[in-house]
Amino acid sequence: MSIVGIDSILANQTPVISEQETTGADELGKDQFFKLLVTQLQYQDPLNPVENTEFTAQLAQFTSLELLDNMSTNMEQLGQLQGSINNIQALTFLGKQVSASGNIVDYAGDEVGIDFELEGDASEVAVHIFTDSGSLVKTIDVGTTAQGDVRCTWDGTDSSNHPVASGRYTYKVEAVDQEGYNVGATTYATGTVTGVRYDNGITYLIIGDKEVTISEVDKIIG
Repeated sequence: MSIVGIDSILANQTPVISEQETTGADELGKDQFFKLLVTQLQYQDPLNPVENTEFTAQLAQFTSLELLDNMSTNMEQLGQLQGSINNIQALTFLGKQVSASGNIVDYAGDEVGIDFELEGDASEVAVHIFTDSGSLVKTIDVGTTAQGDVRCTWDGTDSSNHPVASGRYTYKVEAVDQEGYNVGATTYATGTVTGVRYDNGITYLIIGDKEVTISEVDKIIG
């Protein structure tokens, strides 16, 4: 007599194993696999039982499946733990003077300082303000500017000089020299960290009216 295999059980033993548990052989979890294994033993031919080697192989499959399932769970928990550690670590920046690359502005109704560094002298410098979704709000013409650190201000109006809503904005700097060649510009924020904000798994440090991620911090001044 032949041995009743798992494929036969899946095809014929619907009352024993539910349709949900047998939907997609590639999606079997460790619990479903173990039920299949037990059911196979229950329905095997007592005069011709499963060979030891075959049974051992099936147990090895179950062990491997359980290890993979446990590993997946552990990785998920590790990710959650790392996120918690990052959040706690961010709190240590409160009150610290930092310098960070970044181009996020948190507008709250007052004038906003726009900081950037030019890699060379520029005859034309323009600062473009965008909404958080990427729509252009206003372009500030800074004019001729020397190499080094530069600060200009945005009064919180759009291109029609209408006040904009409070919220999160970004900015981009474009600069050219007298010959029309692009001059590199790096946007940054320097100041005291006054708050921490969490958004979609990302931790932002609030520096005055700007926001930067922890990964953008390149110097802790004090």
